[in-house]
Amino acid sequence: MNSEFELIRYNENLPARIELKQGAFDTPYHWHKEIELVYVMDGAVTIKINTQDRSLHADEFVLMNSAENHSLSSEDAKCLILDISYEFAEQFDSSLYSSSFKIVSGSGAEEEIHNLLWQLSRTPNEPKLPDLRQYALITELLHVLFVQCKHQNPNAVINEEQARSRHIKLAMEYLQQHFREEITEIEVAKLLGLTPIYLSALFSETAGMPFREYLLKIRLEHAMDALLNKHMTIEEAAKAGGFPSKRTFIAKCKRAYHITPFQLLKQKRGTGGE
Repeated sequence: MNSEFELIRYNENLPARIELKQGAFDTPYHWHKEIELVYVMDGAVTIKINTQDRSLHADEFVLMNSAENHSLSSEDAKCLILDISYEFAEQFDSSLYSSSFKIVSGSGAEEEIHNLLWQLSRTPNEPKLPDLRQYALITELLHVLFVQCKHQNPNAVINEEQARSRHIKLAMEYLQQHFREEITEIEVAKLLGLTPIYLSALFSETAGMPFREYLLKIRLEHAMDALLNKHMTIEEAAKAGGFPSKRTFIAKCKRAYHITPFQLLKQKRGTGGE
């Protein structure tokens, strides 16, 4: 089963995203670098974690470790989804790369985390400084996870080379999914919790080209596929590739391939028309 990478944007003033889902929903199979907890407030939610299916009912919760594949669906439920920044958690324990969290059923940790999630689900109604209250609950929850639920994972990423590989994978996944948008190296670095200098070095060393050239490569690949294999016009292909105009697409194509899109069409179709 294919699993898409999700890049999560955090709530303002928080090292996390807090999301409330209500009604019917179907979140497809995906993964992200954040540590996720799902707390069902009402109804029932079906969750697949890696290859295992399970059902959560009102007042139950589940944890997904960083990079675990998962999906969520419900016909009618209300639930809180908390995605905690991996970089925020890692600053308190540098061994997080070689660890994972496991909450034992019936344990004191399970009861504490349940109570914290219950409190977190009610913070939107806080009359004063709800984001400060949320921040406090998130850090307290992390403390419980680190002190009572952390286990060494021999299969986890444990060295700098593997960490760099993970970072470049996240960046490339993001570009593949958002290449049609206006993207800057600074923005992507910030979203991934990296410095622009570090991200730039990663692309040069791993992809063999700077960030901007790699992004252009992706856009050209999608535009040329649209043009040559999906029978789109040059203007439609430019849009499919995320270029602001037909003229920009033509200029970038000529610079990269030393031939214009129109000439490529002639070669493929063996005609003189577009």
